[in-house]
Amino acid sequence: MTRLFFLVGALLMLGVWGSRAQSGGFDRFPNSGGGGGSGGNQQGIELDTFDIFYYYIENPNQEIPFSDTTLGNNFRFHDPVRKRDLDFRHLGNLGSAHEPIFWEAPERRGFDVGLHQYDLYQIRGNQLKYYRLERPFSEVSYTIGAEQSDGYTTAALSRNFANGLNFSLDYKRINQLSESAQYRNQNSRNTALASGLAYRSAKGSYQSFFSFSANTIEQENNGGLLTEVTDGAEFSSLTSADVFLETAQSRHSHRELLYTQYFNFGGKPDSLRGFRRAFTIAHQIGWLSSLYKYWDEYDAVQDSSFYNQYPDFLPDLRGPRFYLQHRRLENSFRLATFKLDKGGQSGARNQRDLLEVGLVHSLHLLAYEPADSTLNNLFLTGRYRFNPNPNLRINLAGHFGILDNAGDYQVSGDLYFSFKSLGSLSLQAKNQLYSPNLIQHQLILSEQPVWQNEWSKTLTTSLAATYELPAFQLSLSGQYHLINNYIYFDVDGLPRQTGVPISIIQLVAKKNFKLWKFHLDNLVGIQQASEDVIRLPGIYAKHSLYYSGKWFKVLDVELGLDLRYSNAYFANYYNPVSGQFQLQNDRKVEFFPATDAFFSMKITKFRAFVRLENASAIIRDDLFYQTAYYAHPNSAMRIGLVWRFLN
Repeated sequence: MTRLFFLVGALLMLGVWGSRAQSGGFDRFPNSGGGGGSGGNQQGIELDTFDIFYYYIENPNQEIPFSDTTLGNNFRFHDPVRKRDLDFRHLGNLGSAHEPIFWEAPERRGFDVGLHQYDLYQIRGNQLKYYRLERPFSEVSYTIGAEQSDGYTTAALSRNFANGLNFSLDYKRINQLSESAQYRNQNSRNTALASGLAYRSAKGSYQSFFSFSANTIEQENNGGLLTEVTDGAEFSSLTSADVFLETAQSRHSHRELLYTQYFNFGGKPDSLRGFRRAFTIAHQIGWLSSLYKYWDEYDAVQDSSFYNQYPDFLPDLRGPRFYLQHRRLENSFRLATFKLDKGGQSGARNQRDLLEVGLVHSLHLLAYEPADSTLNNLFLTGRYRFNPNPNLRINLAGHFGILDNAGDYQVSGDLYFSFKSLGSLSLQAKNQLYSPNLIQHQLILSEQPVWQNEWSKTLTTSLAATYELPAFQLSLSGQYHLINNYIYFDVDGLPRQTGVPISIIQLVAKKNFKLWKFHLDNLVGIQQASEDVIRLPGIYAKHSLYYSGKWFKVLDVELGLDLRYSNAYFANYYNPVSGQFQLQNDRKVEFFPATDAFFSMKITKFRAFVRLENASAIIRDDLFYQTAYYAHPNSAMRIGLVWRFLN
């Protein structure tokens, strides 16, 4: 406890010193929102909201203002599975396999390997943020867990160079390597790096983007707890608990090169009518090389409880080996026309409308022991956007497959309408038909087939509506999903397909309360599936009770508790060999009010938090589970720091 007080005091001193050091420094950079301008004279202490805009290569003319003026935006939730309204569940340790707590329709277009349990820790080329800015921008964060070997590092930067060049970088590194603060054979090391170079000609008639991304996921897989510690005392090390797998490991590696170019015509500003209509020819070529491995040692599998329970996953007594190399060469061509608006107060580029048609060809090369194969996907794509004013937005999109995934399709649309002081309404709809992924179709271990199936295509329809009333800090949403030919993994870990239509109803309510400087933020979600092959918590809720105020006139602080819980149910089990979450009937995940205590602070560009994770474990004898057999560790302290720099 003395160490905690000392650390909080040091953070406060550092923050106040940083405020004094910056308060008499540089001028604020010039406003870039309205097409440039001369420098201003506002002080640099001001700004966490500044004229920086980011966009993605799929549509560089639709910008989003970069703005973060408070300690909100899930700042204190360092774990990617929790930096969202509706959490994902994982295996209890940072960087582990995850799946949504609330069911979500998958995004599919063409061939898919089917291993998405680490997606939240990765950065793909089309996910890299590119920036429009005047001064260099960078942000670095670091959190440390129960031991020094547990850390999470992130870094993002962007800066301009001469001749219309801009460089952007995004980096994330998870090291969860503690020896005593987590269960045996549970270490993870995940690295994600994406960098890009953007070029824009002087007159804007040509734009190009070259990006490189590298994602590596390295995991130890213990298969969960075989038995919990039974001596009745608080054990000093979690390594005394028995686990299913002692030596199993997996590695996923993805390397991607992406080059995108736009030829722009028209779109010049008119003093009377605003921007003229613009036309664009776009071309993108990408190369992706992915490698998936799983292996276990010979000595460990002979008397393994896991393989005794799942004998299909041990076709060779020398130990299972999974090896898959997937390489993809993709070319896309798009024709688009759009019209920019004059820009609102944010200064971000915004399209009043967009009409786009395209063609995407993907060549897939598979090295799947013991045979190789080749697939071709060809999809027609289209998008339509109508945004005449801030109160109305319509987006439509779709694709249709020809070649190897002939007949696959997706059509989606969303409508946003603002009633101004009376709130806003959002409506979404999506209908898609997609082929089974590779793992559902076939699994090969140690060069021997475990299963080979011919499934029907899955058809899903999703409808959603959200009403928001910011004046009352209220949001209400409902979703309905209808699934035909759903493929799932049964209690034996084997894929199955049901011909019975499945419907899922979901309701989510968010309501925040404030009394003086005290806040109570609430999110409650309920959901129900019509068939038992999809198992979901009927209730999932999150509550945050905290004090928020300003200390010493310069220091923004928050101090409080975060609570999350779900009802008891037979949650899925994660099978590390297949990389899938599967059904199980032996272990019910019980109700557990998981509570975290936190203190967070912000001063100018510096932020920090101290967080006691799973504080409930201090007063409870049972363990916190979200995934069957995978317990969360005991309560532990985590400390996080974030620095933001301009220039």
